[in-house]
Amino acid sequence: METALLTVHQVVLMLLMIAVGAACARLQWFTDEVAHGLSRFLLGFVTPALLLNAFYQPFDAYMAHGLLLSGVLGVLFHALAALLAQLLLRKGTVEERAIARMGAVYSNCGFMAFPLVHAVLGDKGVFYGSAFVGVFNIFLWTHGRALLLGRKGINLKKAVCNPGVLGTIAGALLYFTRLPLPDIAADLISSLASLNTPLAMMVTGVFLAKCRPSALLHPRVFFPAVLRMAVLPGTFVALLWLCGVAHWGTQGAALALTATLCAGCPSAASSVLMTSSLGMDSAYGAQIILATSVLSLITVPLLTFAVSYLFQG
Repeated sequence: METALLTVHQVVLMLLMIAVGAACARLQWFTDEVAHGLSRFLLGFVTPALLLNAFYQPFDAYMAHGLLLSGVLGVLFHALAALLAQLLLRKGTVEERAIARMGAVYSNCGFMAFPLVHAVLGDKGVFYGSAFVGVFNIFLWTHGRALLLGRKGINLKKAVCNPGVLGTIAGALLYFTRLPLPDIAADLISSLASLNTPLAMMVTGVFLAKCRPSALLHPRVFFPAVLRMAVLPGTFVALLWLCGVAHWGTQGAALALTATLCAGCPSAASSVLMTSSLGMDSAYGAQIILATSVLSLITVPLLTFAVSYLFQG
């Protein structure tokens, strides 16, 4: 119960940060151009710094094994989510189906999961979560782009050469080779990493500022949102329980909670950024993000409580 309450606190805090970003957009302090620039800064510098900061710790073979298992869970979830979204989201135009599936499959794990898992599990959670986020980025730049563009959207180079994956690779090399960093470099990485939560949430708020609350109840928004926040992570938790993740050593419960928090976050900002860059309906993606952000107040604490109860042994 304490873990669930801590998660509620963190979710409310992040939603308040989103509200600050939306207020800044309404006051025209943050324009769309500023938000896009900050998004590139977050992806290009802050996310890799966050990953490097998580990996910068003494080597532990037991933790390394957990990191590998977390990557396996990331593959399992995204394969499951892609399959269910393909089967359940079949209404609307081709473009609407693609955006709805994108919003349902991909969570905001790169921005939102890290502060959540850090609040609940500390650096260990971020360490395990980095493998899940690395898998997320590979799926996003292959399956995600293919959703929007068809087969021509698959770009293996971008699937590997993006800040999330490169940050994970660099962090893993740093961890496994045990190379020390100069103090000034370690401090710079730590300082950049600390920007992730407030800046990412405020940028999300800028994109959500134009959404009309009444649109959230429309079936084309509400159904993908429920799929993203309840059906997919709930099915994933059931699968983890059936697979006996609780018995994967003493890190089993931590792995289950980390993977669930990553899988249970609101829709990824990529639903807006990628569709906008392709000239598609970014407003629809933003509506799904807003709906999932509101639902997260209920679903994320419930998922945390369920995992804490099911995997406590």
